[in-house]
Amino acid sequence: MKHAVAALAALLLHPSISGADDSWRITTRGYGPIRAGMTPAEAARLMGTRLKTFEDRPMDAFCDDLIPEKGFEGVSLMVQNGRITRLVISKPTVRTLSGIQVGDSTDRLKQVFGSRLEIQPHKYDDDGFYYFVWEQGKRFGVKFEIGGNRVTEIYAGDESIRYVEGCS
Repeated sequence: MKHAVAALAALLLHPSISGADDSWRITTRGYGPIRAGMTPAEAARLMGTRLKTFEDRPMDAFCDDLIPEKGFEGVSLMVQNGRITRLVISKPTVRTLSGIQVGDSTDRLKQVFGSRLEIQPHKYDDDGFYYFVWEQGKRFGVKFEIGGNRVTEIYAGDESIRYVEGCS
């Protein structure tokens, strides 16, 4: 019994095995259990809160951005044709599976992802960049928006992570 308790304690304390922090990580497919392709209603159920537009008006199912009413500070979801296509993280409260978060340096990104990074110039910031990491086939990925050699936002989901302005 004593060994079973010690083994259980070790499992619960090991960061890669349990904990809400690990279940809510950014992946190429989304954020925690929230995945590109889900409906906003499915995401709201999993998040345990209502999703609303920034202005708290009715959602435009063709193209809109939603934010959780409670919790999940710095998280927004893009909806296109009634489905979530990407999630955006703008606060250093969430990490990728590789441990990257808003505020990390470009050196850290290069250290973690190396040659997997696809780098593009920023559309509006002459000193900024977009760093992409894609799944094979480039259907899903993560985009790191860079300003001042730091991650300013993280996008996860389908090809819509390439968009700079809304749904285009």
